[in-house]
Amino acid sequence: MKYEKTLIKLCRHPKLTPELIVAAFNKHEDKDVDVNAKNLERPGFEIATDEGLCFVTERPISYYNEKWARVTWTQEAALTLSLPVPLHFVGEGEFIKELFKMRNSENPKDAADYWLNEYFAPEIAAAYFNKYFSTSDSLKEYRTIVFEAIEAYYLGMDHVATMSLIPVFEAGLRNIQDSKLGTKPNNVSAEVFEQNLKEIIKQWGRRRLEAYAWYPGKNYNSAIEIDFLTHICPQSDVMNAFRIFFKDVLYKSSSGNNDGFNRHLIIHLLKNDFKNPANFVRIFICLTHIVFIESLENPNVPFFWRGIDAEDRKMAEYFIEISEKLGSPRRPILKSLGIDGYEKP
Repeated sequence: MKYEKTLIKLCRHPKLTPELIVAAFNKHEDKDVDVNAKNLERPGFEIATDEGLCFVTERPISYYNEKWARVTWTQEAALTLSLPVPLHFVGEGEFIKELFKMRNSENPKDAADYWLNEYFAPEIAAAYFNKYFSTSDSLKEYRTIVFEAIEAYYLGMDHVATMSLIPVFEAGLRNIQDSKLGTKPNNVSAEVFEQNLKEIIKQWGRRRLEAYAWYPGKNYNSAIEIDFLTHICPQSDVMNAFRIFFKDVLYKSSSGNNDGFNRHLIIHLLKNDFKNPANFVRIFICLTHIVFIESLENPNVPFFWRGIDAEDRKMAEYFIEISEKLGSPRRPILKSLGIDGYEKP
């Protein structure tokens, strides 16, 4: 795009008007252009040039990042609590209210752990297992492992529950990226995982922009492009929130840092806090983000929350039963045998 320098300059302007855009093209390109107001979830302008239709936002992308609500912003606010944004069952507005309470509590991390365990009702576990994980091409191969992990959670086997889902998460993420991007099926690199997530975010968001030869970030700045897409495409916004949690929490480099919730710390037992039952819920929510990505193109995986039916309630009753009959009495028995080290109930 031969007008890229001028377009980038325009995107940095505090607030654009059609007159400013026309004047900039006259000054820098010696070119007359037609400008029309256009709202793509955010206000902006279409610029008709001899190289195609271009789009610029009325204000810089940084302004919208700071002033406008996004799932990306919600996830950034939840990072200190190692909380992934939950999908489907909890509305975004409700989650933001709960997040505010957690962040302002006396012990925010304990409040987050408590909320996660309260949120993760047996009916929710069953509904996700039946309607999402069992129909997902990325995860259904591991459905028995997932079911056993849920059982372990309700039996109070916190270590087994959390640790068994980590490889399922990695396999599911690898599978969804292979299917979306045609990548090699043997990738286990965090850097490649994140780069592939960026490509999926851009791949999906660009569908809304096929009419445009240029828009903020296109072909010159991946970070700006992704930020722009999160403002105009809700699906890209949700996927970017997941990418942030993946990068800044679950797969954050643990070099010289043995604190927090981190895949490397869990797998290699670098810190013995993975027994926290709330960590199982964190990984479980990450699995729901994988099936969200798949639901965009796989009609067998629901895009919207379908509620809880009789089959889900029947499975939930089983989880409650094993929790009450086996899980609750288990820890006192283990303690009498000299086996302890669990979180307090």
